[in-house]
Amino acid sequence: MVDASATGGADGSAAPLLVIAGDIGGTSSRLVLAPLDGAVIAEAEGPGANLRSSGAQAFDHVAAATREVLERGRAALGGRGEIAAVALGISGAGPARAAEVRLAVGERLRELGIETGQVLITDDLHTAFLAGGVGDDGLLVLAGTGAVAVRFRDREAVARRDGMGWLLGDIGSAVWLGRRTLEAVAADLDGRGPRTRLTEEIGAMIDLDLREGRVPPSTTGDPRQDLIRALDEQLPAGAPAALGRFAPVPGRIPEDPVARGILDTAIAHVLDTVQALDPRAELPVVLAGSVLTGAGPIHDEVTEALRAEHRRSSIARTGLPGALLLAREQAGASPP
Repeated sequence: MVDASATGGADGSAAPLLVIAGDIGGTSSRLVLAPLDGAVIAEAEGPGANLRSSGAQAFDHVAAATREVLERGRAALGGRGEIAAVALGISGAGPARAAEVRLAVGERLRELGIETGQVLITDDLHTAFLAGGVGDDGLLVLAGTGAVAVRFRDREAVARRDGMGWLLGDIGSAVWLGRRTLEAVAADLDGRGPRTRLTEEIGAMIDLDLREGRVPPSTTGDPRQDLIRALDEQLPAGAPAALGRFAPVPGRIPEDPVARGILDTAIAHVLDTVQALDPRAELPVVLAGSVLTGAGPIHDEVTEALRAEHRRSSIARTGLPGALLLAREQAGASPP
């Protein structure tokens, strides 16, 4: 059985030692099960699990994905294997909520037969930085559901900018981009902001004619109220991560002045943050999160600006390699 109680096979051979590694973001989660050295045996995916932006059910998602990867590993190994360590990089598990996250996740993993001493829980910034493969010193700039920049020395975070959550900061994140986009549309419809093609783009996404209220016909007689009603129905209460759905819209129409303004603010924030954390351009930069690693103007213009400043950069599309490194180290194995 691929859990902490498994001891060996029917022939008396020792059970293979296994680790679980997880990249638990604000929007989605991915876990893998692997031996101490070698290829991944099983994978599982699930919803995001950031306590702030994904709601109180977040940790149940972690448990469900862990159970799934265990079951898939069990099937692949014919019931053999023993979990030696688990390492999870969890969005929102920074100092402000670390103890709460560790306690809640630990309780749920114990129900799966995984003891607290086997589990290493850190934030997804740590695992994303290690996944960048630049060594133990450098910068991580992450813009996904949230946004933060961290300077690491000997793998330890020694300086940080933003990462304060969607309510107080996270400038340039998917949630921030989605929120700014909706605010621009609301201002357009209300006459207190410039006309923008973002209005038509958002209307198409939520199946509303926000400009004329004709096709489909307005249900309230007022496109502003139609927008409010649609967002109330389509965005889960208490889960601002859902705003990230609208994040790609400005990048689709960068020629629109309002969309361009949103993009420029996000790009300038990233570059200003890098400059503040490493003014001499001495450290490598790891770019992580969907906003910075996905195709579009923000990715393209940030990477070009870093090249122009002669900064080394790498892309970490997932924190899983970093989490797997930590899991194997936690198990006492040598890094792969």
